[in-house]
Amino acid sequence: MTAVPTMSVPAAVRRGLAPPAPRGLRPVRILLEALAVIALLCLNKAGTVGTVAFFLILGLLVLRSPEAAFRALVIGYLGLVANPAIVPKTALWTPARLLLPAACFVRFSLDLGTLRYTLLRDRYYVALVAFMVVAGILSVITQYYVPVALLKLLNFAVVTTAIFSGVQVLRLRRSDMTAWFVTVITVTCLLGLASIRLGIGRNVLDPLGGTGPFNGPFYHSNCLGPMAAMMVVYLANVLLFGRYRAVWICPVLAACLVWFMYLTRSRTSFLAMLLGLGLTVGLTWVLVRRGRLRLRMNVSRPVLVATILGCGFLTVLADTLLGGTMSAAAVRFVNKGSEAETIDMGSVLASREGVIAQLWANFEESPLIGIGFEVAKSEQFRQKATLLTAPIEKGFFPLALLEETGVVGAAFFLAFLVSLLGFLATSANVPGIVMLLTFLAVNCGESMLFAVGGHGGFGWLLFAAGMLLGDFCIEARNPRPRPQVGG
Repeated sequence: MTAVPTMSVPAAVRRGLAPPAPRGLRPVRILLEALAVIALLCLNKAGTVGTVAFFLILGLLVLRSPEAAFRALVIGYLGLVANPAIVPKTALWTPARLLLPAACFVRFSLDLGTLRYTLLRDRYYVALVAFMVVAGILSVITQYYVPVALLKLLNFAVVTTAIFSGVQVLRLRRSDMTAWFVTVITVTCLLGLASIRLGIGRNVLDPLGGTGPFNGPFYHSNCLGPMAAMMVVYLANVLLFGRYRAVWICPVLAACLVWFMYLTRSRTSFLAMLLGLGLTVGLTWVLVRRGRLRLRMNVSRPVLVATILGCGFLTVLADTLLGGTMSAAAVRFVNKGSEAETIDMGSVLASREGVIAQLWANFEESPLIGIGFEVAKSEQFRQKATLLTAPIEKGFFPLALLEETGVVGAAFFLAFLVSLLGFLATSANVPGIVMLLTFLAVNCGESMLFAVGGHGGFGWLLFAAGMLLGDFCIEARNPRPRPQVGG
């Protein structure tokens, strides 16, 4: 009987083989695929008929192959978070956004059965299941919007299991999805640029595209900032570790995304991006070797550090020559557009003060078990909460976790995170670690990790992109032969 490979170490590496040579990033092909995705998204402009056609095509992709199914899941979430002026949402989107992950869940579960593998072999997934069971029990105990909490928990379980199952299937099949995710990022940039040209890039508060915060390709600036930060970090990992040709497309796309982030004035997202980039560099010293695995780099660490220092020096020099224009723009960015000449810490903290105080007050009322999974105490939530849609806004994930699941649930979720990070570190999966930590960091400004019915699910998919990329950023080191003794 053929042994089934474990998820923590790619099958090819366990057999002492290198992963298959990636086909490279072909800019023309990426552009054509991006235009095809945009055309598919624009089917929704035809109303209900267009939405039906859109999801029928995604359903056919789910049936075609695991790779096509994963692409369908990403396209579905891309449409979900897209600017409503680009992808109008009919009533069919409400059930369809739940059915698509469920279909992928079934598809990937059957694929895992064919491969004679189960996610329960991985300790991190067992820890995740334990958290979900505990969160469900605690939600029942609270007796506060129990049906809503349990339905949201079920959706979270289906979506995360579908994503982790899909990742495992693709890893066992040695499928390289890097070019696809670069295509998705290209779609984001093209839609963002088009929204500016068409005057629909600031329609969060004004459907006619007024002077509100920049949301560009997505439905809200609070979605664009975090997703753009994760995309920039992903591109940096492709550029630094990936075995690809034509990687020049990565800094071009990254520059566009950074500009979008500046327009959103999303400070937490910008800091999360810097954290992710710093971790990418720092982990090259920590996880360069793990047993027979070696992290490959396209440039040496001294050259990388010299490049970073050189860029910093050129930035300071440019700011000096321009009379402080760049530093003044940075101050305005931190102050959310205020014309103050220095950073006003009071205004910086004010935007999160009220939310944090409310979360803490709710946590103090029930510190052990919380108030329930993905529910809120606000009057707005009570008025709008239904079984199909119950939106909430919580800006700081650590306190939101404590508020919803209490100390007990938070302890189980922390165990899941530690187990997942350990699993990624075992296989020297630097992109996976960096994308996970960046995802957690952006949740400190916009709590969405459990909100898989919206851009939280898209964030999980970007983290999955990092996990998949990690397999193509390592090499197998052959052990040194022992010297012969005697003659």
